[in-house]
Amino acid sequence: MKYPVLIILTLGFFSASLTACVPARPPADISAADPDLAQLRKDQQQLAQQVEQNRNNLLLLEAKVRDQQSLIGDLRSELATKKVTPSREIATSTRPVIAPSIVPTIVDSQNASPTDIYLQAFSDYAAGRFEQAIKGFETFLQLHAGSDYAGNAQYWLGECFYSQQQYARAVEEFQRTVERYPQGSKTPDALLKMASALTQLGQADRADEALQILRSRYPDSPAARKPLGSN
Repeated sequence: MKYPVLIILTLGFFSASLTACVPARPPADISAADPDLAQLRKDQQQLAQQVEQNRNNLLLLEAKVRDQQSLIGDLRSELATKKVTPSREIATSTRPVIAPSIVPTIVDSQNASPTDIYLQAFSDYAAGRFEQAIKGFETFLQLHAGSDYAGNAQYWLGECFYSQQQYARAVEEFQRTVERYPQGSKTPDALLKMASALTQLGQADRADEALQILRSRYPDSPAARKPLGSN
């Protein structure tokens, strides 16, 4: 009985030795064996990249929509004000207001009212024509500094420079809004935007000071509840 057991053990050892001598076969490359699967993986990667790009584009679009909604709200406010106050300003204004090259079709340079000049400058700002808007607001402020629109014009002048990333000049115009028109409807927004411009200039201490003034003087204003950097 010992011999069969010995034979079996010998054969098992011999078989294991042969197996160890045979080199291991590398795993098959699935992609090489199946070109369709490789293409599918490539398509999936491209689709994932496209989804991410579309997501980023959507975020940018949402930001632009918010900006446009803000502008529409401001324009509605200006138009509502125009219905109430222009008669007094028109009656007191007989001076030429603005060059035809700035507002060639909407404003008559000889007979335009302060209201029309203001709204034309605001329209230029909303359309991204910042240089024309700057000229319009500056002319308006030179000729009608006592107008009910003056504080808003001063604020939007600062916005024109901010939109062109001229942050130092924007700070100056927002500061004038705060100093000259402390009761103006856009003064809280001027403080918020001034803080944002100062942050862009790396002046964090001055930005914090502007925010403190905003929240202490105008605690109930919408601007006081907005985060820094919002429109």
